[in-house]
Amino acid sequence: MAKVGSVILTDLVWTWFLRQLSLVRSADIPGWVWVVLLWALMAFPAASIRGTHYEEGTVIGLARGAVEEGYWLSPHLYGVRFVERPVLLSWLAAGVGKLSGGVTVWSARIPHLLFLLAGGLMVFNLVLPHARKAPAVFGALCWFACPMVAQKFVTAEPDVTLSVLLFGAFFLWWKGVVSGHVSMLRWVSIAILLAAAGLTKGPQPIAYFTLGVGAYLIVKRRWGDISGFVFSNAVAGLAVAAWYWAVVNPGDVEGWMIHSRLSEGMTIMQWFRDHLDFAISIAMVEWLPGSLLLLPAIIAITRNTAGKEEGDLLLAVVLYALTASLVLLVWPGGVATRYAMPANLPLAVLSGILFDRWWATRPWLIGVSNTIVVGISTSLIVLGWVVMPLAPDAFRQSKISAQTIAAVRGMAAGPLYVLKSNGNENVLAYVAAPIRMVSLDEIEKLEVPAFVILSTSQLSEIAAQKPGFRAIPHAVLSKDPLIRIFEVQQK
Repeated sequence: MAKVGSVILTDLVWTWFLRQLSLVRSADIPGWVWVVLLWALMAFPAASIRGTHYEEGTVIGLARGAVEEGYWLSPHLYGVRFVERPVLLSWLAAGVGKLSGGVTVWSARIPHLLFLLAGGLMVFNLVLPHARKAPAVFGALCWFACPMVAQKFVTAEPDVTLSVLLFGAFFLWWKGVVSGHVSMLRWVSIAILLAAAGLTKGPQPIAYFTLGVGAYLIVKRRWGDISGFVFSNAVAGLAVAAWYWAVVNPGDVEGWMIHSRLSEGMTIMQWFRDHLDFAISIAMVEWLPGSLLLLPAIIAITRNTAGKEEGDLLLAVVLYALTASLVLLVWPGGVATRYAMPANLPLAVLSGILFDRWWATRPWLIGVSNTIVVGISTSLIVLGWVVMPLAPDAFRQSKISAQTIAAVRGMAAGPLYVLKSNGNENVLAYVAAPIRMVSLDEIEKLEVPAFVILSTSQLSEIAAQKPGFRAIPHAVLSKDPLIRIFEVQQK
């Protein structure tokens, strides 16, 4: 009897599920709503559980320097001047923090997540005129779920901000092309977006727009757009140059050369291995599924098998994705795969269009692409909705360490000093001010009482230089290497 009841219940549940699925399929839900819903599923609740990681703590620390200490134009990271590049995402986080009463992790993550969503909506909007609703949503998913973006979906780093600003300029330009004329107002708007992109990570990434769109203008002989194109790039270049001019100090130029990977002293073999790894990584992993469709798309473009407007868009996105990426491939210094993130947005547009076009003629290619995107999307949703809630401490070690520091500092008043060499910005993002990054020599001269974070070897080095240095060990923050928070007291 129990078995019969179980079978009946199973049939009822399955019938209900099929009915709900049928209702969803039959519902006339706008495609952009699906994009927003999928973005929300991947972003939340992960964004509230995941502790700061990668370079997120640096973004937040620079924002705190602006709000807490007034370092807006010339960024400072806990008292240390940080002008290797402009930091638009940190400025945005500082603005949010100023309005909300203080910089928090959410101050940085809210702008980051909104940029991420904006990228998906732009991809959807470009694909939709050439495909059905489902392929346009698929194109947006190709942006959300490409490996390069997926691993940092809720992590506020500047690469997503940069990529979306640059693609926003491309989006405005292409809408003008489709309308038959790129107006001066559009070129002014494009200049603003390019300037903002340059103020996110420096001028070099603007090349994705400059080289990609410039190549299209030459190939299609759109000479009438050259003046607006030059104007927008010149305005952006001047805006970025103005920031560098405003903050420059003696010795900064050498630091900028190092940051641009132009002064690393790499050997030929080191350069070759670095660039080979870059090429393999973006082709085999980071650009998926777009990289899987790229070569067949190029062949289709050369054969001119698409309609004029669709073929022109495919040509534009391929040039946008490839031209600057090819420059990275021969860049004289080292390169990292994240430098090629701006290519993922045009590749997502490519994927959405070809998903609809090749669904029947090349099902194996579209099937593999679809499997990759669905697999990564599902992984993000399961991670955020199941794995993280079940084991939250495994994903917020930086916050737990910060709570340990706060507990120790509650014992006595005093600032927190951290060595520049072992300061963990992801932990410091949660620690209350005042915080200072200092050198070993400066720790020896501290006015007490104060709290310092030191490794065992660093404490021994200070003790050897200053025998009267007295530091009481408190909590362990890291075991490999052994790092503790100490309370420095008078002799």
